Amino acid sequence: MINDALDDQNEMISRTYLCCLNKSITGFFAIVADTIEVQAIDEADGVDGYPYHKYPSIKIARLAVEETCERQGFGRFLVLAAIGLALSVSGIIGCRYLTVDSKPESMSFYERLGFRVVEKYRQTDFPKMYIDMQPVVERMQPEESLEDFVG
Repeated sequence: MINDALDDQNEMISRTYLCCLNKSITGFFAIVADTIEVQAIDEADGVDGYPYHKYPSIKIARLAVEETCERQGFGRFLVLAAIGLALSVSGIIGCRYLTVDSKPESMSFYERLGFRVVEKYRQTDFPKMYIDMQPVVERMQPEESLEDFVG
């Protein structure tokens, strides 16, 4: 697994990020470029008048937490870190969605974090899920602007 991650990184296929605590690796995630079909996105999450068949996205290609660290918030932290990286990238290139091909037993974990399953892939070995990052960005904006304080 480590050699695969290093090889993929050297070949510019993916980027892997580690989560460490007390000099021990507690988890990791890898991200890659991706697309998601416009028709796969719930209508409420889509972009009106978008002229292409696919949206640009970033995929969480791998995500794992050390077994002794499971159910302690590390997985949630890793997903939030991936969202943060995706938002950072979206400031450079267009990218509105974060996707993951989930293990069926992990779907509820991603759903609790706001991901939605793409219905046409629900019954596959690794159901595709996505999160629309636009609402995340909107929640990050201050409710008041500086103009409200300047008189």
